[in-house]
Amino acid sequence: MKRTSSVVGSALFLFAPLALGCSLMAQDQKPDATDKVPTPRAVTPQAGPATGGNTWFPVTNQDLGTFFGTGEAAGVYHFKNPTDQTIEWRQLTGSCQCAKAKVMVGGRLYRLTSKPNPNRLMRVTQVPGQPDQEELVQQISIGPGEEGDVEVHLDMNGITGAKQASLDIHTSDPTLPQIKLNFHATGAQLFTVSPSEVNLNKMTWNESREFSVTVVSPLQKDWRILRMDPAKGFDVSWEKQTNNDNTAWLIKGKYGPVDGETAGGGVLKFYSDVNGSASFTVRVMAMVQGPLEVKPGGFLTLGLIRQGSELVREISFEPNDGIKLEATELRFEKATLASEFLSVTQRQDGDKLIVELHISDKAPKGLVKGDLVVALNHPLVKEKRIMFNGFVR
Repeated sequence: MKRTSSVVGSALFLFAPLALGCSLMAQDQKPDATDKVPTPRAVTPQAGPATGGNTWFPVTNQDLGTFFGTGEAAGVYHFKNPTDQTIEWRQLTGSCQCAKAKVMVGGRLYRLTSKPNPNRLMRVTQVPGQPDQEELVQQISIGPGEEGDVEVHLDMNGITGAKQASLDIHTSDPTLPQIKLNFHATGAQLFTVSPSEVNLNKMTWNESREFSVTVVSPLQKDWRILRMDPAKGFDVSWEKQTNNDNTAWLIKGKYGPVDGETAGGGVLKFYSDVNGSASFTVRVMAMVQGPLEVKPGGFLTLGLIRQGSELVREISFEPNDGIKLEATELRFEKATLASEFLSVTQRQDGDKLIVELHISDKAPKGLVKGDLVVALNHPLVKEKRIMFNGFVR
């Protein structure tokens, strides 16, 4: 966690735990006349108090804090063998693959794997200047009165809301045969985008639609948008708005026209000065009708072709902008059939261009596969590639 400061009357300094999820300590410090009072800023939410406990662990429940879109939550549980016998820990089990754990006892280090093979217990040997050596083990032996730490980690990247996990430890201690360590963290939003998604609905390739969204940061009152990644088909600007020292950014955009066939819309990515150049995205959805429609599409399934029978399949090209469409070239690429068994023709059907693929009745048995390339007279769509496959039997 980062150390942050805030001032309300007197200066209050909050120190995050040193290693992994320990409870916070707060200290009031009154400034004298020579003290420079720090500028107030947003305080990163801190971990909550630790609770629970048993004969082995004084704490069994921990709040590992709040994370804004990235980071790894971590916490440490100290333990001591309360018996006068050596106790075995067996079957250490994490509740999810996003959690991992380490056990440090008597100068020995053990690691409980999370991915790709969850819940494998490894003894780790560390030698300076050399890679860690790992050995699969079945248990951890803890001597009478021996102390150690269990360190837990929880992946918080891309998490919004509460995330909980636990670690189960089965022991040979007859008075406490099973121990459960519980831990959780909260994923919070660095930014709030309103509306959360822009829907421009159905539009044609040669028209444009305008949109706007408002973005605020719950973490930081005053902040800046630094830049935006280039986005094809978009014209975007942004302006700062302030209300009671709270910054909001109004993003205005125009989408279209697009210079060809497209699925429509896109994701705009912005970068800010919040929390170390954090980014946010604006999703714009649109159903764009391209310059022409191709049916059945870019892939033509021929299926089973009976040997001795000719097969003809049609591909329809229908323009949406009134252009009289023609094929200026028809050719095959990557074809498995010889040219004498494979041919293509074109014809007009009203506004539609119909391209016919012919498989000869003399075609030999085997796989029929290749690309039909249709060069067009359209000013935007110069070429369409139709993949096809089938089998002569």
